Amino acid sequence: MEYGILCLLPPVAMLAFALKTKKSFEALIFGTLVAYIIMYGPKFVEPWCDLLLSEACNPDNQYILLLCGLFGGFIFLLREAKGTIGFSRVLERFCKSECMIMLTSVVMGIIIFVDDYLNIMTVGTCMKDVCDKKKVPRQALAYIIDSTGAPVCALIPFSTWVVFYSGVFIQEQGILDMGFTTGMSVYLKVLPYMFYPIAAILIVFLFALGLLPKLGKMKTAYQEIGKADIDPEDIEMHNVSSVNIAMAGMSRDYPPKTGNEGNILDFLIPIGVLIGVTVYMGNMMIAIVLALAVCMVLYLPRKKMSFTRFVELFFAGFADILPVLAILLASFMIKTACGEMGLSEYVINKCVPYMNGATLAAIVFVVIAVLTFVTSSFWGIEAVAVSIVVPLAVALDANVLLALGAVVSGGVFGSHACFYSDATVLSSATCEIDNMSHAASQLPYALISAALATAGFLVCGFF
Repeated sequence: MEYGILCLLPPVAMLAFALKTKKSFEALIFGTLVAYIIMYGPKFVEPWCDLLLSEACNPDNQYILLLCGLFGGFIFLLREAKGTIGFSRVLERFCKSECMIMLTSVVMGIIIFVDDYLNIMTVGTCMKDVCDKKKVPRQALAYIIDSTGAPVCALIPFSTWVVFYSGVFIQEQGILDMGFTTGMSVYLKVLPYMFYPIAAILIVFLFALGLLPKLGKMKTAYQEIGKADIDPEDIEMHNVSSVNIAMAGMSRDYPPKTGNEGNILDFLIPIGVLIGVTVYMGNMMIAIVLALAVCMVLYLPRKKMSFTRFVELFFAGFADILPVLAILLASFMIKTACGEMGLSEYVINKCVPYMNGATLAAIVFVVIAVLTFVTSSFWGIEAVAVSIVVPLAVALDANVLLALGAVVSGGVFGSHACFYSDATVLSSATCEIDNMSHAASQLPYALISAALATAGFLVCGFF
């Protein structure tokens, strides 16, 4: 069924709800309800419940949800063993200033380029204690790890993003007619035109160097963390807004009291296994399970914790990440609801008449960026867009590679800036801050990067 302009109503209602209430989960659920009321009228309840069940039972969604929950337990174990204390103590020798802390975070984010989930979770876990001690707001850290997640994965041709896009590109006849034989060869030619990832990394470097002013909610975060009445030892509690777990049967309260007995190896060995296995096997689920097993072998014989305490902490960490899992599940639901209404096809088809060879790339970037921002559907929208953009670029005698760079750039913007994208939610969860606080504080910098990217596409399109 064609819904026309009505398909715009769910994302608009959802964004308005989110801006008014500053709530992510509730806004997403509201958006899905609006979509299903439009589609099914008074009989929307049963189809909506079917949507909830189907998204919860989707194997791909279950993989992401379970992975995030396991990582929550993993972080609690690292902290209990005081491995993070040992690591942060070593980093403090080199990170004497705010600038060095943020530059270190940026560099680590670039080094861990294999997968944006791995990047975000690892760097956030490594750096947040150092940020607390130096009075750097976690909003700044969340912005950095979010900015070196998807943008870096898109630019370095050895990541999960490259595998996806290479497969999509090589399926298009227009690409084959240009003489390309592999998806990777296309991707390498498109790389120089990925203006948004390039701009995002440039902006985050300038931010880390202190060459960009603190804008909007980021400025507020700096003002709050710099207040004289906030003790450095209490900054972690000032930042934390996730659920505080008080589980029955816990042998003692979490988190453990800080001390200087932390051993850096209690952090580096499990993290090294996590990264190494992910790189070698390409499967982060296997990597996190093996990292948890290494924690058990490393901690229990040395009496860092008892087996009972180990299990308690794992479940406490898993439970602490539940609000994140709820937001992710709701984002899967709104993505499906907007897809059923044909939002992407409607918007793209409405924009096609206004495109010409010079403006094609810029318009494609803006349209894909807006669609991914409001729907959180990155790869799905890009797959649809590529099949439309390539023939259109050929027909308009436009630069096909530039147009593909615009498609990828729009998807990266959505992953980076959307307030309920998996990357944004994981960044805020890893840094233990409110999701809307992170999304709002990084948005001005994402918009600056988007403006630079749009200018780049226009310049290349005309000249």
